[in-house]
Amino acid sequence: MDRAKLRGLATLVVPLLVAVVAVGPPAYAADPPGLSIRTKVVDGATTAPVRDICVFAVPVLTFRLPDTCPQRSDVAGQVTVTVPEPGSYNLFVLPDSGSRYGAQWVGPAGGTGAQQGARRITLAAGDAKSVPMIRLDRRAVISGRVGPAAGEGTVGIVGPDPYGRVDPRYAPIAADGTFRIDWLGPYGWPLLFRTDHRPYQWSGNVGNRLLADLVPATVGEPVPGYHHLDQGALVTVSVPEPPPVGGRLVVRNAVTQDPIGVADRVSPWVFAPVMEILGGQQVKIQCLCGDTVRWHGGTDFASATPVVIRTHQPTLVVLADPPAVS
Repeated sequence: MDRAKLRGLATLVVPLLVAVVAVGPPAYAADPPGLSIRTKVVDGATTAPVRDICVFAVPVLTFRLPDTCPQRSDVAGQVTVTVPEPGSYNLFVLPDSGSRYGAQWVGPAGGTGAQQGARRITLAAGDAKSVPMIRLDRRAVISGRVGPAAGEGTVGIVGPDPYGRVDPRYAPIAADGTFRIDWLGPYGWPLLFRTDHRPYQWSGNVGNRLLADLVPATVGEPVPGYHHLDQGALVTVSVPEPPPVGGRLVVRNAVTQDPIGVADRVSPWVFAPVMEILGGQQVKIQCLCGDTVRWHGGTDFASATPVVIRTHQPTLVVLADPPAVS
């Protein structure tokens, strides 16, 4: 039986309550071999099985949408979600855009829009676990307006793709600042905004998704909300010994790993002042340098050196190699 754990998020030293499940497994047939999570998808009101619903797992407190759905529920509502390695995972449910059901993180007793409230499932080597059924809720709507004078842009629930692909679930922000999202479950959600004149920022003007203000999705027509977007800080990153081909710089929040800024190369391998990053957060910098991947001060996300982005103050970073091993 899992217990609720209080996790300190080191970057901003703000505690988050990570909800964990205290339930027994359902009465399924024998679990399949390998690293997998087995469950059943049902209508939350009738408990009737629901077929063809996308369910996937992500490592705890990280999030990205897959390019294609890895697993879908069958005619009996059952689905087996595979994972690549031992660890702790959260489940995300992503119905097709035309479905009457809304997206959700799978929580202890129902859906949630906040990942830190999702069920935590820990798998050791070779584990195959069954978890209680997933109850689907009807899709809901978030509408609102951003300002001031932010310009056109996008709003969504996941960070930008570091390889430049456009997430089809992003909703456009019109020239007058209005937006509408209609595929989420009826819960509170963190929203990621970006416009012509404002950098990527989560609702509540933060760079850390887990600290974002949750914006409620409503069944039926909602009352539009207003979201004030903050300006960012100019960030310049110099890349010593650059490769001869093009590249891309990815700035990631140091807690969630979410991309919070992406810029293509400009000669001679200096990014920004065109790059604007929201201040008040620590980030880690990744360079997709042609055929290689480099991290500022490390060899991967875990070992990379955090950089403090100060509010409205310019930052200069020279991409550093990892420390030598003695």
